[in-house]
Amino acid sequence: MSKEPKIPLTEKAKQVACDAIIERAVVKMVVEAGAPVSLVIDRLLTYAAGQAATLEGSAVTAAHFRRFADQIEGGLFWSITGEDKPSGGKAN
Repeated sequence: MSKEPKIPLTEKAKQVACDAIIERAVVKMVVEAGAPVSLVIDRLLTYAAGQAATLEGSAVTAAHFRRFADQIEGGLFWSITGEDKPSGGKAN
């Protein structure tokens, strides 16, 4: 039995695959483990920050998180949260 050669994934395909795996993992944490979403978010962010700090250092990681925070505050997710609408979103 011969194995088919693997076809390299594009960067977009890798991103889509990672997003799908993360989504499945979150569902397992919330539904199967009974973890509240706030705990899942805390664990994902802590894991990501630890990995980033290991790879790039704490100062660079903190700068990235500040940039992400600025983008979020500036409306990155408003299309999802509705915060840009007069009656939408949560108050800050």
